[in-house]
Amino acid sequence: MQTTKFAVSTIAIVAAIAAAAIAAQAQTKSAAGNAASGRTLALSACTGCHIVAPDQPFNPEWTGTPRPPDFKTIASRPDVTAAALQHHLETLPAVPQRPGMANPDLSDEQLRDIVAFIVSLRQPSPPK
Repeated sequence: MQTTKFAVSTIAIVAAIAAAAIAAQAQTKSAAGNAASGRTLALSACTGCHIVAPDQPFNPEWTGTPRPPDFKTIASRPDVTAAALQHHLETLPAVPQRPGMANPDLSDEQLRDIVAFIVSLRQPSPPK
């Protein structure tokens, strides 16, 4: 009987540790975003105005000024971090007061994925 209680307790502890590890991994992945998913989403949601990738199926339809920057240019800006980009996209107005980008009205996960994709385009700094 003692051995059975010990075995059940051990199994419960191992299961709890495994569940915690899976939850932590999912939370980390979710917080960082998925660049591959972000690329797929950006190709469908952002190409009307931006060049998302050089191999996108068509040029942006927006021809006005200012010309929206391509994603690689955004990624290469020295002040762009994932957190700053996420904040910028989250706080865009639904209807801009001037020519500019409107809030894309995407879920938090979709925004994280697109941000992860943009940040993945950053070129490494040349060695000094």
